Amino acid sequence: MSVLSRFRREVAVALAPWLMAGAMPAGAATLNELPVLKSQGGMLDVLVVARGDKISHLGTLTTRGWVYDICPRPADGSDSCPTKPPGTNLYGGTRLQLQPGDTLKMRLVNKLPMVRDSEHAGEPGHHYLASNPTNLHTHGLIVSPHYPTKNNPTYGDNVFVMTLNPDNPPPGDDDVVHGDVRFGFTDYEIKIPRSHPSGLFWLHGHIHGLTLNQLSSGMSAMITIGDPSEYLCKNAECSAFLDTLPVRHLMLKDTQVLKSGRMVTEQYPVFCKTQATRNEESRQGSCAGIHGRPTGGGRWFFSVNGQGYPHIPVAQGNGEIWRIVTASATVTYDLGLRDDLSGQDMLVQVLSVDGVAVQPGRNATTAEMRSMTGTRITAVPCPADLGGGQLAHKALCATRIRMMPSSRVELWVAHRDANGRLAPAGNNASATLYTSQVQTGPAGDTWPWVDLAQVSFRGTAVANAPQVLSVTGDAQAEWRDPRRMSAELGAANAMFRPEADCQPLATGHKRRIFMGFTPGGSVAFGLGYEELDENGQPVAGTFRDIEPFNADTPTVCLPLGPGNTPTVERWQIVNIASEDHNFHVHQTKFSLLSRDVINGRIVEHRGGVLHDNVPIPHADGECESVDDWRAGKCVAHPMELEIPFTVAGDFAYHCHIGEHSDEGMMARIRIRANK
Repeated sequence: MSVLSRFRREVAVALAPWLMAGAMPAGAATLNELPVLKSQGGMLDVLVVARGDKISHLGTLTTRGWVYDICPRPADGSDSCPTKPPGTNLYGGTRLQLQPGDTLKMRLVNKLPMVRDSEHAGEPGHHYLASNPTNLHTHGLIVSPHYPTKNNPTYGDNVFVMTLNPDNPPPGDDDVVHGDVRFGFTDYEIKIPRSHPSGLFWLHGHIHGLTLNQLSSGMSAMITIGDPSEYLCKNAECSAFLDTLPVRHLMLKDTQVLKSGRMVTEQYPVFCKTQATRNEESRQGSCAGIHGRPTGGGRWFFSVNGQGYPHIPVAQGNGEIWRIVTASATVTYDLGLRDDLSGQDMLVQVLSVDGVAVQPGRNATTAEMRSMTGTRITAVPCPADLGGGQLAHKALCATRIRMMPSSRVELWVAHRDANGRLAPAGNNASATLYTSQVQTGPAGDTWPWVDLAQVSFRGTAVANAPQVLSVTGDAQAEWRDPRRMSAELGAANAMFRPEADCQPLATGHKRRIFMGFTPGGSVAFGLGYEELDENGQPVAGTFRDIEPFNADTPTVCLPLGPGNTPTVERWQIVNIASEDHNFHVHQTKFSLLSRDVINGRIVEHRGGVLHDNVPIPHADGECESVDDWRAGKCVAHPMELEIPFTVAGDFAYHCHIGEHSDEGMMARIRIRANK
């Protein structure tokens, strides 16, 4: 996309409040774009200060939380960013705009206060968590997790390092820390391959035992690489239309605040009344704490860009591109855009999932598209395309989108009629962006419904406007065949020398990962493991029962392919718990395998959606152990993944529900260079 086109988009978003004068609902502030820091000359060098801050943009209660104060690295070496103007909303987040081939340098400075309510800080061996250590993870990027060397004192995207505030107590002799310990600051250098695809990613802390606390307090930021035009609308007509669409960036966060103003970073799923109806109470950006409990008089705030129930003006008839990050610690959002006149959910086109443009096959059915999204997307038939010509891939349209923590989507949002076709917006055309009530299984949590933002529409789409946007034919090429990225990562991968214990899977074998509680009546979450042979039978001697996170011993160890090329494995994820989990693996993307692929009837089809996190549905029945599952006491619903591993190093796979990973549902994976 040209510089002029990008400028036009930015101007369109900036002018929207004035263009929509008179359409704003009473009391609603217009949604602000996230402040953005852009790379220059192939480099973005920033200071990331984790610190406490006053939070006053959410609604009726003011509180103090933890935020990222991000600024260009001060030339004088200061460990603080310049003082922000009054009213600055650091809680909402910052966007880091990068390009393929850029280098992201970050100095993380820890100025966090002590933790007040972490359940894990009082556990034996984990008292250091009360000191609030932190680190950084660039979620979704295919980059090296390298360690410092003599010639390069920086870390890559490495979660096995922690930075402590030197004003807080240090770890004790009996503490079990999960990685390198640093005081004051840590320098990161993230080199993005030139062949790294464009997309939507994010930044957050990844300290085992504090992930929930730091995310629920507001510590996250957005990362974007490139521009949506790089994977959308390659023909001239569609490209010209795309140039008219403003791009919005929306970060969803939720935070609980007691009547006293104290933030609760160990969130209560029962903070609000879960069964409340719209007739009983208004929930514009928050829900009220249940009276008669400690939450009484408090509020659970659900914000967009750190704002409670903002107004989003879609100022012209062609609509907008919305790029949405779910930065929640634990909550599952079930998003819909409800037409305020009809009460029906409006159709949107899903352009990207987890930073990867979607490309279902032209013959994919609606049911198949729902399946390849891990049932995250309530897929519906798209309206016939009028202006974009013959699509190389089928468009993915939806009325509802279920987003567990860490999920990202990119949507084309425009005013549409009941049939999903673009329609003129009258003077009072409006909709409500909301999340409906979500139940995550018989033993899971019930997340409340909340109205997130008021949306107003104006104008009519241009004549012969396309009903759906086309996705370029090579949008997934680098993700599915990452050999170019692997070659660019060659030097970093070679740093992780071969190890005899890291052996490839035998031909036809796959790995099975169990998700559930540790056996013996414990309430701790954990992961189990075994290898399956070509007939799907467990390989003797490979089984490891469900156990909590052990940072010192990798559960999975494998080499890259010959010449350090990517190696592709199949994993089966089995959830034996009676609640849903959200499986995430670092430094890669994966596809969900259809039943036909698993059974060998179809070899080539891998689906048109790639993920870095996916919901794993709960089991039916009661299983307290893997033995119970083998005995048929519950019926699980396994998900089968095909995963290309491109990056050498040590990283993690885990449930991305903060409470679950903090309590042990995480494991270390080790990938080494090939001989």
